Amino acid sequence: MLATYFLISASAFGLAPSRLPPRAASTTTRATRPRCGAVGSASQSVLPTAPKDVAEGLSVAISAALAVGERQLHITLPPNMRFGIFGDPGKVTIGSPDSPPTVAELQRAEFELAYLVAETFRGECTLVLESQAAVKAAEREFARKGLPTRPRLVSSLSKAYKGGGGGFGGAAGGAAGGDAGRVVAVLRPSAAQLKKAVCPEGGAVLLLNPQAPPPARFAPTYVLLDNPHPDWQGGLLFRAFPGDWALAAAGFGGALTVHGRAAERPSLPDIDRGFQAVRDDNNPFSRAVGAAAALRRRGEPDEAE
Repeated sequence: MLATYFLISASAFGLAPSRLPPRAASTTTRATRPRCGAVGSASQSVLPTAPKDVAEGLSVAISAALAVGERQLHITLPPNMRFGIFGDPGKVTIGSPDSPPTVAELQRAEFELAYLVAETFRGECTLVLESQAAVKAAEREFARKGLPTRPRLVSSLSKAYKGGGGGFGGAAGGAAGGDAGRVVAVLRPSAAQLKKAVCPEGGAVLLLNPQAPPPARFAPTYVLLDNPHPDWQGGLLFRAFPGDWALAAAGFGGALTVHGRAAERPSLPDIDRGFQAVRDDNNPFSRAVGAAAALRRRGEPDEAE
C-alpha cells in the first residue's frame, strides 16, 4: 500500500523532527544562465510517470534537502494530483492543459499531499490549512487512515506558531505540542502567508502548492509544474532536490521527453525559447514519435483537430 511504503521510507531516512540533522553548509551552487532554449538530442528522463513515482520522489527529495541543512522548503504538484489515499485516485494526465479539477477534487488532492508530508515526519508536524472548515474536513479524512502519531491541524499560521490547541493532534497523544511545533507545513499559502512563514527554531517549514512565487529563501524541493508558461498549452517543468531543472513535453503516445536541463530554475523567456525550439525541431526522427504533440501556443490551432 502506498501509505505504508511512504512511512517505511521516511523512517529509513530518519526524518522525524527530533532527528533533524544539524545545520550544514548548503551545497546549492549558482550556475550560469539556464540553457533550456538550446535543444540537443532529446532523451528519456527519470521523470515521474505515475502518482507512486511522485510519492517516492517527494520523500527522497525532502530527505536530501534536510540532510544538507535546508530548513525552508517548497513543494509544488499539479492541483489535481491524487494518490489513492482517500479513495479512488481517478485519472490524472501530468501536463494536460485541458483537465481543470473540480473544487472537491482540489480539496481531496490537497489533503492527500498534506497526508504524505505528515507521514514523512511520522505525524510529528503541524499542518496549516486555509480555514476551520478545511481543518474539520481534513480531520475526518485523516482519522480514516489511523496515523500512529497524528499531525496537528490548525487554520492559521499564528495558531501554528503559538503551539498547543487546534486540530486533533492533542487527542492522539502528544502531537499537538513539542515535536509537532518544530515542523510546520502550510497548504496553499497565500502571498500574505508567504511573507509570514518562518522556520521554527531547530525545525523546518514547508510550503505546499503555494499560490504565489515563494521567497528566494525557500528551496524548491520537489516541483512538478504542468503548463509552466502562460503562453503555452502543455509542457512540464520538473525538479527534485538536488537535481537539475528539466523542461519536458509529451508526444503522441503521452510519454514525457526531456528537451532541456538547467542548474537553476529557467525564467519564462527561457521556457518560451525552449518550447519554441521544440516546436521548430524538424528532425524526422523526433517528429516520428511526436516530440511536441501535446505542446502548442495558446490560440494556435490544434493539429489533431
